[in-house]
Amino acid sequence: MVRLLLWMILLFGIQPVFASEYDDFELTYNGNKEQSSGWFLSSQPRHQQAFDVWQIDSGYAYTITKNTQLYLSTQLTSGTVIQRGSRGIASGVKYNLTPKVSLQSEINTASTNENTKLGIEVSSQYDVSDQLNLRATVDYEELEQVIEFGLGFNF
Repeated sequence: MVRLLLWMILLFGIQPVFASEYDDFELTYNGNKEQSSGWFLSSQPRHQQAFDVWQIDSGYAYTITKNTQLYLSTQLTSGTVIQRGSRGIASGVKYNLTPKVSLQSEINTASTNENTKLGIEVSSQYDVSDQLNLRATVDYEELEQVIEFGLGFNF
């Protein structure tokens, strides 16, 4: 199962991919990337939980204004020997303050065989260039609080 999950991560990449674009929606811009309503798939490492833990999100994003998107997604998180994997659902809002700066908030749940945890996340991203971005995240779950700063690379 873990190998399948890792292969999916490698095949689909690390950044969100919008599968459909519609001409009747007003497009917005984030750097030089067009944004519109559509399906997405993304993956990211969750190093605050363990070294080799990944989270895959897939869902639908809907553009409601030029700078605002609502999204609903499902989440799968890989497990380790010590920590079980989880599955959950997330809902959030992404707002583009400028073409290079965005703010995102999310409410999510994560379920394992034992229990379900509720979490809240707020993150901001600054696109330094088309391939380089800076990201800051504050993540609160029922049992832990995490502050994460990162550097991202798009390819």
